[in-house]
Amino acid sequence: MKNERKLMGPGKIVLEETGFRTTQFNLYSESSSVYCKTLKELCVKWLQGCCATVKKSTYCGYSYCVNSHIIPFFGEILLEEIDGTIIAAFIDRMQKKNLAATTVHSVLAVFKLTLKYGARIKLLDSRLLDYCNINCHRPESKVLTLQESNRMKEYLLEENNIFAIAILLCRGTGIRLGELCGLKWEDIDFSTDTFRIRRTISRIANPHISENQPKTVIYIRPPKSNTSAREIPIPGYLIKPLKQLRKDAELYLLTGRLTCTEPRNVQKKFKTILKRCAMEDCNFHAMRHGFATACLEKGVDCKTVSSILGHASTRTTMEFYVHTSMRQKANCINSIE
Repeated sequence: MKNERKLMGPGKIVLEETGFRTTQFNLYSESSSVYCKTLKELCVKWLQGCCATVKKSTYCGYSYCVNSHIIPFFGEILLEEIDGTIIAAFIDRMQKKNLAATTVHSVLAVFKLTLKYGARIKLLDSRLLDYCNINCHRPESKVLTLQESNRMKEYLLEENNIFAIAILLCRGTGIRLGELCGLKWEDIDFSTDTFRIRRTISRIANPHISENQPKTVIYIRPPKSNTSAREIPIPGYLIKPLKQLRKDAELYLLTGRLTCTEPRNVQKKFKTILKRCAMEDCNFHAMRHGFATACLEKGVDCKTVSSILGHASTRTTMEFYVHTSMRQKANCINSIE
């Protein structure tokens, strides 16, 4: 079920999804009746099917990749004309664009999904997928060092306002930025000193855009998966300040109001904190990476860390969130005589 309501302030709209998507739709069930002549038509048909099976934020990401990169390159090229040479040219074009590595990775992943769809409905040769097996290098994510993390902790404890305490909650639990924005006081249980992740907030392209409507909307939805909807212990040193700052249950933690803030506003404030702490510029997500790495360094088992982070698999934790420090490398080398 979804609700749409106005936020305080001009031109702001909130889309709220209050439950996990239950619609079941077989993207390939109408394979015998689907007919597309061009890759553009195939992409449009694939997106129509995705609209019924994925969350709005995921759909908006798919739509961006298709409409901003895939369709502009392929234009009206017929499906029967697509071969390994054309696919290689597209991949080469994407890699030469001045885009973030994560963007290139996402576009190529979506492109492969459209080809897979075409193969499943018998409009493309499945062997074309072999030309898409390319590894996109993802740059190493910035991780807060122990010294940086402790410096930030000291500064935020001195500030002792709700925003500072909320940032420390992220530092000490590794929750996502969107999850922090979605926290309400009702999600905190002081009888067990835990809190629950029940919703996440992001800004997405407006799916119902029309004249005089904003291009983007704030999107409130349940956590991205069952494992993301989780209960997490509150770091011991934050229990007292949270109790002192507590407000009515239905209010959002960060705003103290019935209306939420959004990730980009928190990101801006976070950048200010970095400057005041004389720290190197980094993304908010660096705290999540730093939390995972610090836990593993202290000997916490990967399964526990993965559960706290809300990952469905420990593989995700180990592959993307655990970073080896120079100190660890030195200890490894010095352990061998």
